[in-house]
This record gives sequence, C-alpha cells and structure tokens, in this order.
Amino acid sequence: MASKPRFRIPIHVFVYGVAFIPGTIYAYYWYKNAPTDEEFEKELQKNYSQNIKNSREKHESMTKFLQGIKEQNKDQELKMAEILRGGKGQQKRLHSVDEKIYGTEEGAELQSEAQESSHDNKSKKKKKRDAVAEGKSQNELVNEMTTMQQSSGDDRVKQSIVAMALVGTLAAGASLLFGGKRTQ
Repeated sequence: MASKPRFRIPIHVFVYGVAFIPGTIYAYYWYKNAPTDEEFEKELQKNYSQNIKNSREKHESMTKFLQGIKEQNKDQELKMAEILRGGKGQQKRLHSVDEKIYGTEEGAELQSEAQESSHDNKSKKKKKRDAVAEGKSQNELVNEMTTMQQSSGDDRVKQSIVAMALVGTLAAGASLLFGGKRTQ
C-alpha cells in the first residue's frame, strides 16, 4: 500500500512562493548594499545641487509670500491685485466717466433710468414692428401674448408629468429585471 506524504502544499501556494523568490532576493540584496543616508545625500548634492538650491530658494520665497498674506502686508496686497488684473497696474475704462456724479446716488439714478429707457424702447419697437408686419392692433398683440404664455405653461406641466411617469416605470422595470434573487 502506498504511503501518504506527511503534508501537502496546494499548487497555488507553491506557484506564489516561487514567484516571490526573485523579489525577496532583490529586497535582501538592496537592504544589505543600500547606501547610507550620508552617502545618498552626497550623491544628490553632486548630481542635483542646482535643483536643490532652486528648490530651497523657492521654498523661502513662498514662505515669505504666505507670511505676507497672513500679516496683510499692503505691498503684497497691491501685487496680488495687479496679478488679478492680468498684470495691468490699473483697470482701463472703455467709456468716459463724469467724475462729478460717479459713485453718487444721482449717478446711480441716471444709470438705472438709462437702462430702463433703453430696454423699454427696444421692446416697444419690436412689438410695434411685429404688429405692423402682421396687420394687427396693439390690443390684439397683447391678448395673443398672454394666451401663448398660459398655454405653454400647461404644456410644460403635462410634459413633466409624462416624463416623471416614464422615469418611474423605467426604474421599476430595471429593479425587477436586475434586482437579483428575491427571497420567497
């Protein structure tokens, strides 16, 4: 009768063990022959001294900059404002400004009146042009506009109800189809 071996190694354990042997050997070799911290620093100084110097200078300047922001340095704030303006010292105006009324209540009132009159003139001209083109009176045009607004509101409500019903149906169908096993 054949005797059984004392222990058995599963095949996947054997394969993984063999696969990890080269990595383990290299890690042990590196551990024994790795340069010390002092040697590594000397090598970095020799090969990358310019990069290290630049990095230290940038670190110092950044620390100084952040300290200036913390302490709310006026010069620092002026530089930041200039940077935010795209490198320009001052913001340029495209139109002339009357310095007497700029920043006053009178100036604000004049600005709002100008905007309102501009907007009103444009809408009046467009309505009249459309009415004349169609041969309609002003009252007919106003009545037509109000009925269009009411009917478009009703259509939107109908569309949203249909869309919600469709999404709900799709969600229910998907949960039934892809929901997995149901316990019974």
